[in-house]
Amino acid sequence: MVPRSGARVASWFDSAVTTIEQMLGSAGADPYSDSWDQLFEQVRHVGISDADRTLLIERLPGIAAGCSAADRDNVLFLAGHIAADLDEASWPQFSNELETLHALAGDWLTSPKDPELFLYRLQAVAALEGDELWGAELHRIDEDEIEIECPGCGTTLLVVFGDAGHFATHDDSATKPGIEKTPLLPAGPTELDGAGQRLYQTSLRAGRTTVATALTYLFGRAECTQCNTIFRVSDQVFRY
Repeated sequence: MVPRSGARVASWFDSAVTTIEQMLGSAGADPYSDSWDQLFEQVRHVGISDADRTLLIERLPGIAAGCSAADRDNVLFLAGHIAADLDEASWPQFSNELETLHALAGDWLTSPKDPELFLYRLQAVAALEGDELWGAELHRIDEDEIEIECPGCGTTLLVVFGDAGHFATHDDSATKPGIEKTPLLPAGPTELDGAGQRLYQTSLRAGRTTVATALTYLFGRAECTQCNTIFRVSDQVFRY
């Protein structure tokens, strides 16, 4: 990279912020604008500066409020991604904006539009509640399976909960015939606590029983097919 002088650095920084402002201006005018994809790319893959982050958090509540609940997917998904990456020290700075976004996510979560997106909406809500883990990783159960490591022996396990059954296996395919597997032990409603209880009850209230059932397996227990260690599945889910 060619070193920049102070003036050139300032000019480059102003240009970068203006680019975010332009994308946000276009996105704010249309909840389905292609500019949302550009903003997601910046936030998730390219990275944003502290100034960009502040700009987005300050502007997103107003944009969300101007949309109907069914049209808030892009703005609240983006807000969720940003919130999931906020460090604890930054939350007080943006507490008002995040509380507003969380409030606006209430009727959006249960919007009948694109019900298959409920799990991703639930993840965004978790992020806006300050849940660093499930606000970023809950989507991993969307494929009715999740890959984790056994805490006892370190074996990579596939935990399956869906049409293929409800089991753990060290094989890399849930559908391969003759695989070695152990049954999952789902958590009962009274056994759920903390995040598990909150996510489960939210799913039930929204009428998303399939997601609620999957959560009982995520926060339930599995037995390793290699060393027979029994452990809570959710305890072995970490942020990528």
